[in-house]
Amino acid sequence: MKLVSNSTVLALVAFIAALSLVHDLSAQPIRIQVSYSASTANNSPIWIAKECGFLAKNGLDVQLLYIESGTTTIQALIAGETQIAQVAGTVVVSSALAGSDVVAIGGLENRIAFSLVTQKDIKSPAQLKGKRLAISRFGSASDLGARLFLQRLGLAADKDVTLVQVGGTSTRLAAISKGVVEATVLTPEFYLLAKKAGFNTLADPITTKIDFPQNGIATSRAYLKSRPDVVNKYLLANIEAIHFFKTHPEESMQIMSKYLKITDRDALAEMYRLYRDIFQPVPLPTASGMQTLVDWLAQKDPRAKDAKPEQFVDFAPLRDIERTGFVARLYQQK
Repeated sequence: MKLVSNSTVLALVAFIAALSLVHDLSAQPIRIQVSYSASTANNSPIWIAKECGFLAKNGLDVQLLYIESGTTTIQALIAGETQIAQVAGTVVVSSALAGSDVVAIGGLENRIAFSLVTQKDIKSPAQLKGKRLAISRFGSASDLGARLFLQRLGLAADKDVTLVQVGGTSTRLAAISKGVVEATVLTPEFYLLAKKAGFNTLADPITTKIDFPQNGIATSRAYLKSRPDVVNKYLLANIEAIHFFKTHPEESMQIMSKYLKITDRDALAEMYRLYRDIFQPVPLPTASGMQTLVDWLAQKDPRAKDAKPEQFVDFAPLRDIERTGFVARLYQQK
């Protein structure tokens, strides 16, 4: 019997090693940076996706970055410092109108969830005239939310009420608590704390319903074109996280508590009930919400006058996932 030469054996070993290396490299998770612009409960899916391993399960190694304010978040996305951002539609549309290739690919919360709260002695819109109202940054979701609320109440921003840039939601709650401002807009988790503290409510999501892309998922068209696989994996992880949120209340509230730094059980339970209904199995953006935004922007930005909501949204990635039956199977599980 003819023996195999040492050189042949070495070559075979080297070939097998090379195949193993290729396999190991292909199995390595894909590293991306993802930002979110507010420590608010509407970002719970990405926190759950991270904490419960849904991102890793889908082959992603995600560095989550908290970049306060939507305008700064979009700037990081445009600069390529992040690949995906969870941000309000306001800055997506404004950025696209200015010439960027940013596009919304998901809609986690498609209505204004802010509440307009005031100091205890301000109980009517008329009493708010001449006062200061805290927002995050000009051009942010809180800015537009405040302006739309004031409009509904018959008040004009910058004329009847002065908008003051303060910072994120927790910072705004601190500002009104210390008397720095007379009013502010707060997301649900902090609104509940404000109610407990005795602040008045002039408008909330129940009494003042406004379709609006409050929080969504955005990327650049260039990245979507070059890495559709990564976008797909990211959306799959979010879909699984939403399902987990809807079916695991206690664990979800624990994760919310960790990221929001809120330990008030009643507040967490109220937030959970609210977002269990708000989060949709397929988190698509809505044309009606985008239309609200475009119509409002058109009042002050000529570039928005002939714009259509479809210009700022790409439904295809989520529609493709929906067609596979993945979501239907997920919700059929017991």
